[in-house]
Amino acid sequence: MASTLTLARRALARALTVALTLALIALPAQARADAGDEATPQSAADTSTAAQSALLAAPSASPSPETTDVPEPTAPASSDGDRAARASSESDDPPTMGAQDETGRGTWMRDSVGWWWRRADGTYPASQWVRIGGARYFFYDSGYMATGWLRDGADWFFLAPSGALVGGWLRDGGSWYYLDPASGVMRTGMTGVDGTWYYLGSSGAMRTGWERLADGWHFFASNGAQMGGWLRDGGEWYYLDPDTGVMRTAPLELNGRRYEFDASGAWRGYEAPAGYLQPTDHITGLGDATNTLTWGMNGTKVRIAQVRLGLWHSNKLASVDAPFVAAVKNFQQRAGLPVTGVVDKATWDAMDTGYPWTVDQYQATPLPLTATRSERVEAMIGYAWNQTGSSYTWGGAGPYDQGFDCSGLVLQSLYAAGLDPQPIDVIKHAWPSYRTSQELYAYPRFQHVPLAQRQRGDLIFYTTSGTVTHVAIYLGDDMIVHTDWMGRPARMQHITAGYGWERMTPDVVRPLP
Repeated sequence: MASTLTLARRALARALTVALTLALIALPAQARADAGDEATPQSAADTSTAAQSALLAAPSASPSPETTDVPEPTAPASSDGDRAARASSESDDPPTMGAQDETGRGTWMRDSVGWWWRRADGTYPASQWVRIGGARYFFYDSGYMATGWLRDGADWFFLAPSGALVGGWLRDGGSWYYLDPASGVMRTGMTGVDGTWYYLGSSGAMRTGWERLADGWHFFASNGAQMGGWLRDGGEWYYLDPDTGVMRTAPLELNGRRYEFDASGAWRGYEAPAGYLQPTDHITGLGDATNTLTWGMNGTKVRIAQVRLGLWHSNKLASVDAPFVAAVKNFQQRAGLPVTGVVDKATWDAMDTGYPWTVDQYQATPLPLTATRSERVEAMIGYAWNQTGSSYTWGGAGPYDQGFDCSGLVLQSLYAAGLDPQPIDVIKHAWPSYRTSQELYAYPRFQHVPLAQRQRGDLIFYTTSGTVTHVAIYLGDDMIVHTDWMGRPARMQHITAGYGWERMTPDVVRPLP
């Protein structure tokens, strides 16, 4: 009997204790009905794989400016938008940053709504920051632990899925953010991290590319790091102050050389006067353009086919003539192809020449835009000089082993200098009725000066019965580099050799005025 009474009293005491505890806790909602689940939430180190990636994969070190490939300067895009749509605090009066340490003074609890912290006396933190186990947490006025973005007063914070306050680099929604490691406050504006400067927009998102700030234009690499020194962008060169990152527009003296920039900050090294051909670092691509070898066609592909058919010799014009057509028909008949006498791609492939169908698309590589005028002149002359000894090929424009004619050599030399006199190109150069030397002389974006004012890098033109038929590159001291007929390879000669003064046009072309 006594034993039964004792057990009943103990049961009653436990019931009263539970009732008193529930009264003290004052649970905010019925959702806490299953608050007896006392499993502890993940620590900051035990977040999901995605969360770990976001917290640990901070931007890398700054890349080399020379390898940066980015859009040209434009006005920055509109602001990233208000994050309030995806993050909010339940408190109208945000709590302070003061975080009391409650380590060992309570227990983590979870119900169907979320996590909360039950103190030993049954109360719970609300509308406040709390430090537990070395990490800092925020609890809404409902008592539930916050996660994700949180606005506290004027500042934004980010709380990991574990609830722990995050510091350092954070990747969220495709953007990088930087949270002060000490306070957790999301940073905006120019921010220095480990000796590198980054720009974080008004939303906190790290910006890349060109940004116009109060002191001028800055450029931020794909990893967000502010660039300094020379920057290549969209085919142009820019100079960014190594200390401030501000794009240069005023003249610059650097390593004994003077550099000038236009209003956009771009440095061209050399800029032709208005109305004349401007340098480029990319010669216009020819796409699928190539030449089918029909009657009268000239050039590199004709020479290659002549060699394959056993027709070519040092004094043979690279031109489709009667012997060429006959030899092609004979080959087509043997190869089981339609007998047309025309070398199309199918016939070319069957010939197995060892050269692609587009071999006539060869174009010399131009200088970068940083090159000065003198560097361009020397590049033009240097290319032509490097071809001396190459054989003459009627309608040919190289490469070296396939030979050049006079205008083919000049056209490729212009390419090497960074000049692209469209619509003149190496494909048209091989056409039967196309005379590239005449086209170059008449090109409207080249400067003409009197012959008596000739200088190194000018183009000298020669006539036959008053019509331009030959062109050479002037070296100075009345010397030229050119090629002019079968059996006479590219070479250096006196300006009058084989022609005389009377055959020169009264003016010369200055492609780099």
